[in-house]
Amino acid sequence: MRIKTLLFVLCLLMVSITAQADDLASLMPGSVGDMQRIQLITGSAAQAEVDKLHGKALPAEASVVARYAAPEKVASGRPAEVWVSRVDSEKEARRQTGVMVHMMYENPKSPFKNPKRVDHAGFAVYRFEGMGQIHLIWFSGDLVYWVSVSAEGQQAMLDELCK
Repeated sequence: MRIKTLLFVLCLLMVSITAQADDLASLMPGSVGDMQRIQLITGSAAQAEVDKLHGKALPAEASVVARYAAPEKVASGRPAEVWVSRVDSEKEARRQTGVMVHMMYENPKSPFKNPKRVDHAGFAVYRFEGMGQIHLIWFSGDLVYWVSVSAEGQQAMLDELCK
């Protein structure tokens, strides 16, 4: 009986984790402006990418990563990337966003330059330039967003994702 109960609880947990990943995937539109989604990563693979990006494991309940490119630039250009993680609360999302922005702003060796706060659709978006792209960071409820995009694509990304 205990084994059946344990298996049932594990199945419920797996369904819950899958539902959270699917829920985040629904945040990633098929296209943004003239860019098409060329890759969607969910579940543990997405969390592994988020952890790799930061060089350490981050506390998140679920993550999703999407890459976008204009059809004519798929082979030649660097894709835009959208990283979203769900954390356990809005307070934690605010904290993680603040830590990222502070580290990028304060580190003299950071490749991220020209910090600026932009208010877009009621969201405080922190904008940096670096590595040939614009980087946009904000939180919404329990979600933390990081978008890396070309200067021409930043407005479309903000318009699509800041809702």
